[in-house]
Amino acid sequence: MLLWELTSPDIAALPRDIVVLIPVASCEQHSLHLPVWTDSYIGQDVARRVHEKVPDDVLVLPVQWLGYSQHHSRYPGTVSAVSATHMDLMGDIVDSMVRHGFHKILIQNSHGGNGAGIQVLLQRLMEQYPDENAEFYSRWAWAGNDKLNEIRTLPDGSGHAGETETAMMLAIRPDLVKSDRIDPDGEREGMRVPGVSGYHRFDQRTRHGGVGDPRPSTAQMGEALLEASAAEVARDVVAIRALKPFQRP
Repeated sequence: MLLWELTSPDIAALPRDIVVLIPVASCEQHSLHLPVWTDSYIGQDVARRVHEKVPDDVLVLPVQWLGYSQHHSRYPGTVSAVSATHMDLMGDIVDSMVRHGFHKILIQNSHGGNGAGIQVLLQRLMEQYPDENAEFYSRWAWAGNDKLNEIRTLPDGSGHAGETETAMMLAIRPDLVKSDRIDPDGEREGMRVPGVSGYHRFDQRTRHGGVGDPRPSTAQMGEALLEASAAEVARDVVAIRALKPFQRP
């Protein structure tokens, strides 16, 4: 089911154990050749394909495009929330669905910068709804690396604006890919200390905001990557719906 195509009575009639899929993404720079809406295009396309595969098991919401992109903020076109705002936005969306009685919520993430906030949000949601018997889950919009590596050509193809994202955009909106501007980029030497976590802006890490080599990308590859990703998310939707955790009396 696609939420935006349904009437309010249609939604009221849905079974409450259907999985609510919330795609979260971003609006941020994607190197020299991809549009700032790349993560949102990919996240929404995967979610649409999930709906096509398991329409009776999923209720897909519109993509939440405002993500945490402060590490891209020096690049024009990046629109970012701060961490607290981002978690509040996602939390308010979840709250709306829980108040309507839905109790299986899956956040589908297509932007790396959202990951830390989503994990904290899952903890907060567990604390916020102790009596609603609600369940909260998250996963990447993409298939696992082993599956993706069967399709793409480079081991680092998942880099920002690299082979994977470029191929997917060639399948979704080839007219928006500036093929004449494609140029491989990557993290500068000396930006990591083994065993130490850090957080750097992309203008500190890269030459022009990309990570990886987009040159091998093709539309055919992108279609295969999108289909594989949707198949994994759809599989997990069905599995989540089947879960029966212990309930409070």
